[in-house]
Amino acid sequence: MKEYTVKEMKILKSNPYTFKVTKKKLYFTAEFKEIFWTGYQAGTAPRKLLEDMGYDLEMFSQKQIDSLVQRIKKQAQSGYGFTEGEKRIRRMKDETVNTENIQAGSPNITVQIWNEVKYLRQEVEFLKKIVKTENARKVKKV
Repeated sequence: MKEYTVKEMKILKSNPYTFKVTKKKLYFTAEFKEIFWTGYQAGTAPRKLLEDMGYDLEMFSQKQIDSLVQRIKKQAQSGYGFTEGEKRIRRMKDETVNTENIQAGSPNITVQIWNEVKYLRQEVEFLKKIVKTENARKVKKV
């Protein structure tokens, strides 16, 4: 795992999109994640996005950039929005939704439901692949 030097940490801390820097970790602001995710969905390369937001690409390995993309993607699809630091969201128990507290067309609820639908679709596709792979194994054994 790459460790940042004192000089690199100072440079990273000076960037307005940096939330926190330690020797081994770099935390981005929620604003950075929002801009990054929007640009990434629009087709802009992650390296270009980092560079446009004032980061020196020499400080990042390709593995770090790939990991950054995956973490931001996971937060975007979580339905809870982007966080700063290590705020981890615990999985909430499935409960029935109290429709009295939901305002019709509430944007927050709509976004949350849409993200859950997308996530469930991904899960279904993943399960289909598992079943298909296992069925293929059974056919080969026969």
